This record gives sequence, C-alpha cells and structure tokens, in this order.
Amino acid sequence: MKDEEKLIYEWMDNLDADRAELEQLETEYIAHHSDPIRAVDTSAIARVKTRTLARLRLEQTDTALPKRLRSPRRRVIAAAVAAVLIVALGASSIPSVQAELKKVLQYVPGIGTVQEAAQGQQTFVLEKPHVHKLGEGMLMIDGIVLQSGGTMIKLRGVQTPEVTGFKAEINGSTYAFTSAMRASSGDWYGTYVPAKGVKVPTSPAITLHINGAVIGPLALVAPRTAESLEHLGSSDVQQDIRVTAFPTRITDQHIRVQLVPKLPQSGLSVQSYGVSPSVPEASLYVEDASGGRAELVKSELMTYPSDFQFQELPAGGALPYTVVIPYLEVSDRDEISSKISIPLPQVGIERSIDVQTALDGFPVRFTRLGRVSETSVILDVDLGYKPSEPRSLLSFRIRYPNSEYNNSFSWNNISPTTAVMKSLRLEIAPDQSVLAFSLAEPHYLVRGPWKLPLQLE
Repeated sequence: MKDEEKLIYEWMDNLDADRAELEQLETEYIAHHSDPIRAVDTSAIARVKTRTLARLRLEQTDTALPKRLRSPRRRVIAAAVAAVLIVALGASSIPSVQAELKKVLQYVPGIGTVQEAAQGQQTFVLEKPHVHKLGEGMLMIDGIVLQSGGTMIKLRGVQTPEVTGFKAEINGSTYAFTSAMRASSGDWYGTYVPAKGVKVPTSPAITLHINGAVIGPLALVAPRTAESLEHLGSSDVQQDIRVTAFPTRITDQHIRVQLVPKLPQSGLSVQSYGVSPSVPEASLYVEDASGGRAELVKSELMTYPSDFQFQELPAGGALPYTVVIPYLEVSDRDEISSKISIPLPQVGIERSIDVQTALDGFPVRFTRLGRVSETSVILDVDLGYKPSEPRSLLSFRIRYPNSEYNNSFSWNNISPTTAVMKSLRLEIAPDQSVLAFSLAEPHYLVRGPWKLPLQLE
C-alpha cells in the first residue's frame, strides 16, 4: 500500500461515514471548485491533492491500524474519499457529480431555521402563518415543512385546549401527528411530528384536522434557497456572531421578522435578541431610512425570542426598514467554573464575605451570605456588569457537586437598573455546614449593534 493510501485509511478510521463524506467530498472539493474542473487544469488538481493530504497528516494518529480496516464500512468511506481524487482527476462526469453532491441552504418560514438540503430535494413550506378561530380563542398554524427527510408542524394557541395530536390529509391520505414538544403559560405552543414509523409524502397542499376543526387546504410553497446564509436574508456579523433577518409581510401594515443566528461554538445559543430585553439598553428596534422608528407589535400569542412583528410607519415609511440589535443575550451550556466552598452560618445569621471566582473569563464576587432557615440561604453576588464592554455577564446557573445537571434558582436584582448585584436564594440540607457549588451556563450580553436592512418583496 502506498504511503498516501495508508494515510487516508488511518484518518478515515477516526471518522464515521457521514463525516468522511461531508468533510472530504464537500469541503475539499466543492468548496474550492464551484465550476467543473478541466482535465488540463493540472495545477488545480495538484493543489486539491496536496491540501487534502496535508490535512490528513495533521489528523493522523500514532496507533496501529485495527483489523476492521477491511470492513464494509471502511469500503464505503474509502469509496467516498477516493471519489475526491476521481472527481479531481476528471475521471467522471464532473457537472452531474457536482450537482449531485452540492448542498443548498433553505430558509423555513415559521419554523425559524435555515437548514442544509441536497440540491433538488423536494421541500414545501407554509409561507405565512395561518390563524384559525376556535370558539373564543384562536389557533395559529405557525410553520409547516414537508420534505423527504422529515416533516414538522408548529402550532400556537390562545384560549384553546392544548393540542396533543392531530391528523393531516396529504395527497388524499391521512397521517397522524404527535407532540414532540409543548410549552404552556396559559397560552401554549408546540412542535409536532409524524407518529413513529410513519413516512409523510411531500405535497404543495395540506389539510389539518385538529380538535374537530378542519383547517385548509393550506397552500405550501418551495422555500427560499441560496448557497450562503447572507444571500437568503439580510446578515450582519459582530464578534464572530452572524445574525440573518427574514421578513414576511403578514398584512398590508404588519411585517413579521424571524432572526437566525450562526454562532462560533456548538455550545452557544441566543437567548434574547432584545425584543424583551433583560436590561433597557439592550432593546431591539426597527427604523426606516429617515430614522423614524416603527412600533413593535406585541403578539397575543406566545412568541419565540427570535420572532417579532412591527407595524409600518404611515405611508410605508422611507424604505428600507432596518432591524437594529444593540446586544444579544447569549448562553454557553458547556461552560463551568471551579468548585466554590463557603462555610454556612447558623440560622438567622448573615455576614459579609469576599469570595471570588471566574466563569468563562468573567470575574464573579460573592459579597454576603445569610441562612434564612435550616434549608435555605441567601447569597449576594456582584457580576461586575459593564455594558460598555464587548461582553457582560448577566446571570448563570448552579451545578452542585456530583450533579450532571445545571440547576436554576430564584434571585432578585438588588440594582434593577444596572443588573450589577443579584441576591440568590439557594436550597440546602438541614445538616449542611458548607455551601459547595460551581457556576455553570453563563448568560451574557454581546455588544453589537447588528444592523439588518430588510429585503421586503
């Protein structure tokens, strides 16, 4: 076996088949060659091969090759990686192979996501939310996506019973949907998927049968697609976080905007875009080209952090409208501090303390501890909040020793206007003499602003 081939096999055995195909075929070839390679372009072929092998050398291990090298899985991956060299050498029909392997991004309205799909994959989505009156309440069909790789429907309700399941009529056949996730605080919203083992076909129309109501047929359309996120909607990048805005005209006066983030780490998520900000200076707003601010519409239905509506200014305003996000509230579910141990006082005793730690680079200082009862303590903390900094810590969760989960807790802002100090209330055991915990999952503000001119049709 040649050294180059051996190197490829060593690297492949540290990847699953999907990663091998995705990283080798798409990253090494398609990302660098959007046009078919000509047989005479030998210098380009050499660059692809050199770049691929250089990458493999960086990722190779020192362990001996296991006996499973000649398994069927290895042959599949080997064929995938070999395809890179075959394609690069012009040994197959380049245009057809490229079209088959190339991926496109597609925006799913209502669902509020951008997903990658194979080029040519048939997908249908609900372009605008549909509201259906049910007695004194209403049911919103928030989003629908039908595609060969999976089907999802999102519902929201006001003054209506929660929907645990329903049926959908597609292409003359009926399919059962069950709740994958529901949340409620009076009003409710939920995500629904086909019953286990049920395959739902794609179609440009769907009729829903929910709690005795027949809703539809609802017309579905093909989603907007592009090769890059910024070409799907208006995008801006600040501090390595990209936010893209997708507007939809709901009525002549109301425009709905869904925001989709692209974050630099897998553990990060956006908790707030400033529609309902944690601190006043973080409020999102919409302005027209002359600086006039549009009114944000407070929906009667529960809203998602990335979803809001605004009312156009008189006479339509001076286009374009621009969404301005001064700050994002971001959380990091993977971050955790070292353990903190603080001796507990007797019941009814409180004292000043000075216990310092850090969470994801943010300094945290505990300043007061009091034992309210045998099973409860209060703990004051200074987060060193500074909105002028690129990032400012807002809150966190607690991880107790030997726990695998981050715990929430009750707290009050001692200084609500600046969010500098918080008073935490934590539960303890009656015989506990030391309060021990770690800080986990920081929530912090990331300073912008992100400015997103809306592309209205």
